[in-house]
Amino acid sequence: MNLKKYRWSKVYESAEEELQEFLLARNIAAERHDIEAYDEQTIHTATAIRIWGVEGNASFVVGAKRYSMQPGDVLELPADSEYTITTGLSNFAWYQSA
Repeated sequence: MNLKKYRWSKVYESAEEELQEFLLARNIAAERHDIEAYDEQTIHTATAIRIWGVEGNASFVVGAKRYSMQPGDVLELPADSEYTITTGLSNFAWYQSA
């Protein structure tokens, strides 16, 4: 899997229930995560993952590149990636799948 960002939804403020239905229809198993407002976490992933934004917004820094994430966005990360999540005024929630 190559690093890339795209939209899973054409609607700007997609609801979490819509993502759950989207994943279920495609038989994609995903786990919900969240990070509080004004927080920063650095995470290392050994396997390739997809991050599906469902609530709030955050910046993801992977290598030297920054990606802004919001509901409806997907960020695909290759195996052995390290990324930093930084939130702003609100919590950020996402689903993570392989």
